[in-house]
Amino acid sequence: MTRKRHSVAAIVIGTLVAAVSAGETVAQPGHEAPGFHGMLVLGADRIYASHLPMFTPQHRYQGIWQVSFGEEGDQAYRDARAADDGGIFTLAPTETFRLPELTGPRGSFRADVYVGHFERPGHRKLLDDVTVTLEQQVHWHPFLPEHARPQQLTYVLFGNGDETWLAHWISVAPDYDQIVKVTAASGHPLPALAQVIVPDRDEAQALRPGEAVAVLLLQDRGAGTPIEVISADLTVEAEIYLEQGELSFSELGDEPSQ
Repeated sequence: MTRKRHSVAAIVIGTLVAAVSAGETVAQPGHEAPGFHGMLVLGADRIYASHLPMFTPQHRYQGIWQVSFGEEGDQAYRDARAADDGGIFTLAPTETFRLPELTGPRGSFRADVYVGHFERPGHRKLLDDVTVTLEQQVHWHPFLPEHARPQQLTYVLFGNGDETWLAHWISVAPDYDQIVKVTAASGHPLPALAQVIVPDRDEAQALRPGEAVAVLLLQDRGAGTPIEVISADLTVEAEIYLEQGELSFSELGDEPSQ
C-alpha cells in the first residue's frame, strides 16, 4: 500500500461522496413511526449486523454495527456459520424502534436470528428473542432527497484480517445493497472504517468475485487533521449479499437528477 497526504479540499473535488452532507431543506430523519428493522448478519471472529435499507421513511438508513448475541448466542451463531458453506444469516427484531435510536445511548435490542433471509423461503430460526448488544457503530448515514449519487464507485471498509468487508455506499434510488469480502494484495492490514473509491469506475459497475482492483482508501483521522489517502490493490474473494429490488424506488420525495 502507498500512503499519501492530501488536504481535505483536494479530496473533496471529484472523490468525496456528496451524501455525507446534511441539507436544511428537508426535515431530518428520526421522527418517523417506529418499525421493524431487519439486518444481515456476517462475520465470525467479529460479528456484524448491517441494516437492510429501503428508500422509505422508516428504513432510510445505512447502518452497520459490531454486535454480540451473548456468549452462548455468539457460539451458536459461529457453529452454525462454520457448518453452513456460503449461506447468509439475518436477524429480525422482536420489538419496534426508530433506527436512529441505535446511534445514541440505546445499547441493545431483542431479535430472532435466522440461517437464511428471514423473509425468503428456506430460512430457519437459529436464536429466539436474544438480546443484540451493540459493541461498536461501524457506519451510519441517512438517505436524504438532496443527496447525489457518487461520481465513482464507493464502498465502506470494515472488519480486519481474513474477515475484511466492503459495503457499497448507498445514496439515491435506484441503488443496490452489496457486501463483498476482500483481501489486500500486499497482505498489510487495511485501515478500519475507511471510505473506498474505485477510480474510473461508476456506480453501475459493482465489484464482482474474482476481480483484482486498484482502489483509494480515504481515512478521516479526526478534526484538524488532513484526510489520509492510501493506494491499495484488493482482490474480491466473495459476494456476501446483493439486493437491488428493494432499493429500486423511493418514497422520500423528489430525487436528484441522475
